[in-house]
Amino acid sequence: MASIIEASAALRKRKNLRRGINYTLMVVGESGSGRSTFINTLCGQQVVDVSTTILLPTDNSTQIDLQLREETVELEDDEGVKIQLNIIDTPGFGDSLDNSQSFNVISDYIRHQYDEILLEESRVRRNPRFKDGRVHCCLYMINPTGHGLKEIDVEFMKTLGPLVNIIPVISKADSLTPEELKLNKKLIMEDIDLYHLPIYNFPFEENDISNEDYETNMYLRSLVPFSIIGSNELYDLGDGTMIRGRKYPWGTLDVEDSTISDFVVLRNALLISHLNDLKDYTHEILYERYRTEALSGDALASKVNGNGNADYAGSPTTSGKSSLPPGDTASVTSSSRHPNTNQDTYLAREEQIRLEEERLKAFEERVQQELLMKRQELLQREQELREIEERLEREAQMKQEVDV
Repeated sequence: MASIIEASAALRKRKNLRRGINYTLMVVGESGSGRSTFINTLCGQQVVDVSTTILLPTDNSTQIDLQLREETVELEDDEGVKIQLNIIDTPGFGDSLDNSQSFNVISDYIRHQYDEILLEESRVRRNPRFKDGRVHCCLYMINPTGHGLKEIDVEFMKTLGPLVNIIPVISKADSLTPEELKLNKKLIMEDIDLYHLPIYNFPFEENDISNEDYETNMYLRSLVPFSIIGSNELYDLGDGTMIRGRKYPWGTLDVEDSTISDFVVLRNALLISHLNDLKDYTHEILYERYRTEALSGDALASKVNGNGNADYAGSPTTSGKSSLPPGDTASVTSSSRHPNTNQDTYLAREEQIRLEEERLKAFEERVQQELLMKRQELLQREQELREIEERLEREAQMKQEVDV
């Protein structure tokens, strides 16, 4: 019997290895923050073309529309486990005077993935090939200023923190001295605590964690925000050793040197040690909170009463559990004191459904507009290719005539 169980477990493991782990990572940051370089460094290959991630306004306006670009990379660890890494880049973020629309685009995308899961769960017969598109982690790139967080940083974490695991990162750490880097980390964490920003602070259950895992999580907490250095170039040290680094007049810097950068620690946390923790926290805490509010209508009711941000007053707790909206018992008690509560809840749910339909419709229209722009761009490229072909044909004919 034991051999049968072991064989079954081995078979499941082989299937999981062959299927791979689906994992989605979003990278958000202003232009010039090192977003694209970090993605290439994380994957160890050219995934994003840096030259295509800098957007310019198409007219004299000050508005640059945010774009969500998705790239899929298959990675494999030392044990042969395959990771289907879906990376969402956000060119255009923070490049306008008013960036509230950028927040809405990212928020709508994350909510839309939750809605897709919610819809799939409600089906009588589920699709066995359904792809989970939820964002499991959002790396937020912070430009070091020496003054802590900027207003856009605070607003982004406050708005998106309840929906996705946000890990703050100081980009281009090689531009700072060790003393300046230490000061920047201190000021950023002070702002995070001051504004109660809900970041992913590597939560754990105190009563159900080994000493080793406890030390690991506390160590990772001590490094937040992570300081990283990225590079698109490989260099030969002269003895055949290749490193990914940055070249300076005084020498070459290895971005994977843990004494000057937290990049290796962050990469291991994202892709190895805390990959499943990030996925579990997304499903069990963030998605469940979203699902509860979506089905109960309590979130909209609180907004109608002027308490829209009450549920998100603090950051995730040490135990990894967040407060959820009131359950059925609380609803019954409340309705016995206020006879109109049931009617208010019903109206709130109808209003929520209407707003949700409008949001999805706006998201769909935005996607259609992007597809139309891509189609027009493709047609323009095809026209340019035809013109080049015609020009080459004319030149070839003229050459033949001259030869004759």
